[in-house]
Amino acid sequence: MKQLLLLSFLFIGFNSFAQEKFQLAPPMLKFKSAFFAGSTSLQVIFNQPGTEIRYTLNGNEPTENDLLYTAPVIITKRTIVKVKAIGKDFLPSETVTAEFIKEGKAVKQIEFSTPNEFYAKAKKDILYDNAGGFTNYSGGTWIGYDKDTAEVIITLKKKEKVRTVLINMLQDEGSWIFLPESITMFYFGEKTNSWLQVGQQTFEHDKPAPKKCNSYELKFRKKVKTNKIRLVISVLKKIPEWHPGKGKHAWFFIDEIKVY
Repeated sequence: MKQLLLLSFLFIGFNSFAQEKFQLAPPMLKFKSAFFAGSTSLQVIFNQPGTEIRYTLNGNEPTENDLLYTAPVIITKRTIVKVKAIGKDFLPSETVTAEFIKEGKAVKQIEFSTPNEFYAKAKKDILYDNAGGFTNYSGGTWIGYDKDTAEVIITLKKKEKVRTVLINMLQDEGSWIFLPESITMFYFGEKTNSWLQVGQQTFEHDKPAPKKCNSYELKFRKKVKTNKIRLVISVLKKIPEWHPGKGKHAWFFIDEIKVY
């Protein structure tokens, strides 16, 4: 009888000790847009007694030794914010990430080829209105293409030295939205009175990727002085074999462009 009681006690004690801690839910990030002119702010929403929010502004994973969130974070430059909930009696939450992108050179207008008819009534400044950076493709900030090629022409307010164009693209492969095959960059040369190629970027599609916004920097081969830039985007024509929609034409989505 004593042996039975002792075994029961040991079994109960082992089970209590072996119980896993609960993992905290990810914090919720609240902000107006991922794009801004002067400055912007980020609010973190999380309410669980015995926990705290830690965050970083350099793209590193947050730890218990990093910045403690106590009030909205003011952001004044391009920043990758990573946030995590931490508590002594819990497993840390998954990390939540947001990238904030500051305005570049002053844009006069951005023209774009006609998107899919669902987006045909997009406002003229949709690609430079500092609105967007969210993964909801039907949220009103994106334009979408389901044809072979999309074209964008950026006109700056004045001639400036340019080296980089940042383009924000959506990757939501579950909705058949992929990065393009390639983007070819041109600038307008006044001496030749023609478009001159200054770079090309290709993209890989060999494995699945998580749903996210891709703020991709297109770097020119050299710095050029111009007020007109042209992007020719080759949309993915055949979804890869690993995807349920293999062989079908992919979608391409864009919601903001910056020039630096």
